[in-house]
Amino acid sequence: MFYSMTGYGNGTAASRDLEVLCEIKSVNNRFVEISFRGYSVPNEFEEYIKSQIKKKFLRGSFEIKINDNFQSEHEYEINQQSLKNLKDSLKSSKDFNSSDLRLSDLKDIPGLLVVKTSKKDISSLGKKALNLAIQNLFNSRAIEGEKIEKIVSSKLSFLIKAHLKLTRSAPALLQHRIKSIKKKLIQKNLNLQTDDISNEVSVIALKHDIAEELERISFHIESLQKLFKSKDAHGKKMDFILQELFREVNTLSVKIEKPDLKDLALTMKLKVEELREQAQNLE
Repeated sequence: MFYSMTGYGNGTAASRDLEVLCEIKSVNNRFVEISFRGYSVPNEFEEYIKSQIKKKFLRGSFEIKINDNFQSEHEYEINQQSLKNLKDSLKSSKDFNSSDLRLSDLKDIPGLLVVKTSKKDISSLGKKALNLAIQNLFNSRAIEGEKIEKIVSSKLSFLIKAHLKLTRSAPALLQHRIKSIKKKLIQKNLNLQTDDISNEVSVIALKHDIAEELERISFHIESLQKLFKSKDAHGKKMDFILQELFREVNTLSVKIEKPDLKDLALTMKLKVEELREQAQNLE
């Protein structure tokens, strides 16, 4: 089964007075990359999130957002000793006519006004919300993977049929080329002996023989088919096989001169490029 690296999942967990929402978005990446938005999670919870993501997924860039509905409470405290010191300094200074102070005067002076914000530990509910989000993300990536699988299967089916047609046409294609070469040599009146002509034809024909490329293409197509049936991750392996397949199809398209078959080989090349683009989306 195919799994896309693109997906979205969310999860919610709630108690009597607290609700935690976790959202995860994932996109393509060669490795696992995790970033956080919104709520600043404790270090222990952050490490738990990272470990759970890495257990479930092999590749992708993950953006994780944690929110809760807890209304923070604030406490304000004035440092009386620091305030007294400030007033004494103002009284002894010739630059100030009054020592009357307002809150706006104190708020920007370090250490005078202390604000304490109460927070609730959301780790327990956060883990529940996270695990739900991970499962939904997994399902989302699987659905996207099914779409990619249909596209890949269609393109692979074309490659199989095109390869079969070229394999059947190869012997006739080679004989046609040999006859064409012999005819050109004779027309040029080069006074070559029969053996010389045969040797020259053999050398030229060998350069344009596509049997080896067809054999390697067949091997790579079979490797793709086996990969699709396996339970292992597909993305990196598939991209490597397609890279090798592209090289062989490219050589094939250069060697073929017959217009209709050359067009078929060039179309194969295009399909392989499109498959490589799809492989970039797979886990």
